[in-house]
Parts: sequence; structure tokens; C-alpha cells
Amino acid sequence: MKQIKGKPVSSGIIIGKALVYNSQKQIVLKEKIHREAIKNEIYRFNNAVRITKAQLKKIFTNLQKTMGKESALIIEIQYLLVKEGNLVNDIRKLITSESVKAEWAIKEIEKKYSDVFSKIPDLTFRERSNDLSDVLVRLINNLKSNIYQNEADIEDVILVASDIPPSIAANLMSKGKILGLVLDGGGETSHTVILARTLEIPTILDTEVATEVIINDDVVIVDGLNGEVTVNPTKSFIAKALVKKEKYEVHKEKLRQVMKLPDVTRDNHHFRLCGNIELPFESDTLLSYGAKGIGLYRTEFLFMDPSIAFSVDQQYMIYKNIARKFFPNPVVIRTFDVGRDKSYNYFRNEKENNPALGTMAVRLFLKDRELFKTQIKAILKANETGNIRILFPMVTEIEEIYTIKDIMHHCKEELKQEKKLPHKEIRVGIMIEIPAAVRIIKYLKDEIDFFSIGTNDLIQYLLAVDRNNSYLSYLYNPFHPAVIDILVEILAEVSAIGKEVTVCGEMAGKTFTALMLLGMGYTHFSMTPLAIAEIKRIFTRVHYS
Repeated sequence: MKQIKGKPVSSGIIIGKALVYNSQKQIVLKEKIHREAIKNEIYRFNNAVRITKAQLKKIFTNLQKTMGKESALIIEIQYLLVKEGNLVNDIRKLITSESVKAEWAIKEIEKKYSDVFSKIPDLTFRERSNDLSDVLVRLINNLKSNIYQNEADIEDVILVASDIPPSIAANLMSKGKILGLVLDGGGETSHTVILARTLEIPTILDTEVATEVIINDDVVIVDGLNGEVTVNPTKSFIAKALVKKEKYEVHKEKLRQVMKLPDVTRDNHHFRLCGNIELPFESDTLLSYGAKGIGLYRTEFLFMDPSIAFSVDQQYMIYKNIARKFFPNPVVIRTFDVGRDKSYNYFRNEKENNPALGTMAVRLFLKDRELFKTQIKAILKANETGNIRILFPMVTEIEEIYTIKDIMHHCKEELKQEKKLPHKEIRVGIMIEIPAAVRIIKYLKDEIDFFSIGTNDLIQYLLAVDRNNSYLSYLYNPFHPAVIDILVEILAEVSAIGKEVTVCGEMAGKTFTALMLLGMGYTHFSMTPLAIAEIKRIFTRVHYS
């Protein structure tokens, strides 16, 4: 019996036989070709693109049938990348300009894009590079006529891999072929992990050595509660694991009962727990955890590459379907919060010396109006049920709000002319993330309907510390007196003008900080789906007084 430690990212305990997934190592050398061979090489590349699109379309169709269109969005984005994005054009240009084989051009473009994503402070967005790599690996395999591991071999197994591409994971998970997932590496906000959580597949990351220790048909216990993988356990250990699994199922049932309780403390003080999502299919997970709405729908994923930005109608369908699911509870859609990293500006061929303090979020909105008008129109059009709210991030001054509302007015007029504007008013809110924004709250009574506090960025800007810098993590302190004072001030300012405020970010979903916020007087919280049940369990057991 051997035991391996890792990072648990999807809870549960499962026992099964292992299958080690062999991801093909792609060694690509630079091969020059004659100028007259470029035309044939482009033809060869285009053929690989055609095959890749056909494969992704098939996966998309299967995923859509088994899990719904929202879950299939992961694959749809990949399909669009090879259909009409900058990606394919950049590869063609490199083949032509460098007179090289397509494989090397693909690897060079992957390196270029990966460098951009690696510099992004936001982990969630940084891990979107996996989707790009997934598509590019598939393209190279199709150029080389490589075949992916036979899916017929994968049936009711604990899948063990160094990492697994999102498209492969989505395809296998949608068919119910994976009982558990163990990875040497991986990222907890990757689409593979998000999908595993949604399907409640026990998953452990960062084991480092799982693929070296485990072989096919080994009996494996995946303990997604404490991050432990046990290989070829003894009979007595299996018996203990089964008892633990049973206790966990009882605990889950208790949490389900907690979810049915009213959102009040022991002394009848009301609160509201909403959820944060990035992908549309996470909305089903939120509902299963008893969320009373979506407090923050991050839409950046829809615009990973602005050259393939979703149209008004494509976005409209996504937003409308989510709003209907949650009606009458609110669905807060945050406009694209991009630009504070280098990703967006890279695609625009622009450079900034300090993107964290540069053209980002609303500032980018006001600079690149046509792209963002597309999103505004889609959100306005989708508000057929009247429960959609629109949230603007990184607002600094009142003039920005005036300009935003003017743009919204023009979008409404255009939709009216097209006879596509629902007869429902939409509530408008701003994120409080910049300390300076706190000082303008008192002037916004007639301009803004609600506020959301982005605690992650607020702390970062208040304490001048990069929360992703592990060396400085000791300075990132939600209990710092300055943080406490500004949170007290925000609540007082918002209450004075009679508006509603929701706390988003990590503080809302962690026990001690959430209790502190409740004690301050905050009543609206938005957090990750997994945090909702536990925070509700705690809140319903305390006396607010």
C-alpha cells in the first residue's frame, strides 16, 4: 500500500481501478521549407484545422446532449478559436514569413500566447491558457495523424494523468466514464476541475508523482476531502474508507437540509447568500447549493480572444437562460473585467508599462466602446424576466458613471428601434475595488442602484500588495485595521443613501471573515458555490446580537 498527498479540489471519496492517461509529449523541431512549398504547407495546415473543427464539433454535440448547451460552451470557445480567431491567422503568417513547417509555427505561437497568459495576475484567467494549449496540441496531433488514447479503454475508472486537456476531460466526463481524477499538476480554476466539481467527481491535483507511482488496474482510493490517494490499499484500509465515505454522504445530506432552511440567524436576522460563477453551467451547481441568486457572473471567458467575441445574440441567449433559471432571484452580470493584465492589450497589439494601474475594466470600456456596446446590448436585451442587474468594475470617478449611463441610453435606443428592448428596468451597480471609489458613494444616490465590494482588489490596492506574490502574502491581511475601517465606512456610506451592498471576493466565503462582516452589519454575500452551504450552516447557528 502506498499513499500520495495532493490538493483536494472536488470533494468525495471513491474507490476504483486506475487508468493512467498518456498525454503525448510533442517534440517539435524547426524545419525549414522551400518558398515554393509554402502553399502546400498552408494546405496541410488548413486540413488539420478542418479535422480539428470536426472533432470539436462532435465533442460539443455529445456534451450538449448529455449536459446541456451551457456545459458545451467550453468546447464552443475552442471551436471558435480555430474557426475565426487571431490564433489560426497568426500561425499561417508565421509559416509564410519564416518558411517553416506548420508544427513549429504552432509551437511558436503557443509559446507567445503562453508567455502572455503566464504574466496575468488573475489565476482564473491565467489558467485559460490550458484551452489554447488544448486546441494547439490537437492541431499538431492532426498534422501528424496521431490518435488520442482509445476511449473504449476508459470506462468507470480513476483517471490518473500528469494533466488532461479540457476537451478530453469534458468528453469523458459527459459520458460518465470517469469516477475520480488524480493529476500530477493541474489548476483549481481550470475548466477540467470546474467540470469535475459540477459532476461531483472526486479530484486531487498537484500530486507530482501519481503517474510514476500508479499503473493501470491498480486499486486506488481517491479521498477528495483530505487530498490523499491510496494505491492498492489493504482490506482493513478499504473498510475504513467505506465508513468515511458513508459518513461524508450523511454530512452531505445534512448540508442539503441546511440549504432548505430560511436565510436567518438564530435570532431571526436576515441574510442573503448568492454565488459567483464564470461559466454558464456553474449556474446549475449554484442552484443545487441553494444560492439565492448570482451575485457575480464573471464574463471574461466569453472574450478570451477579442477577435472571436460573442455576438449580441450569442451573449443574449446565455444571459437570458441563466436569468430564467434564477427568476425571481437576481442575476448580477459584471461587464468584462479585463485589461489589468496584459492579455487583452496583447491581442490589441498594445503595451502598457503598468497594466495593473492602466487601461482596464471600465477604463477599457470607455476606450473600446464598440466591443463593449455589444455586451451592454446583449444584457439589456436578455432582461426579459426583469431580474438581471448590470455591474461595472473598477469605477474611480463620477464622470465615468455619467459616460457609462450615456452609452447605455444609446444602446437602449438602438434596441427600441429594433423592437428588441424588454419593457423591464435594469438595475445598475458598480464595484467598490479602488479606495478612492469609497469617497464618492455619498454622491451616487440618484445614479446607482446597488454596490458590490470586490474585497480581493480592494485589499490589494489599499495595502499596495500583490496577493499573487507568495513572498508578500504575509502583508495581504483582511484583518488589517485599514481594511476593517474601510469596510465599516463603505457600509455606513451605502446605508446613508439607502442602497444595497453585496460583499464578493474571498472574504465573503471564508468562515472568520464572513462572520466578521455579518457582525459589522453586512447582510448580502456572494461566494464560490462550494462555500455557500458551509457559510449558511454557520450563519444559521449564530445569534447576530
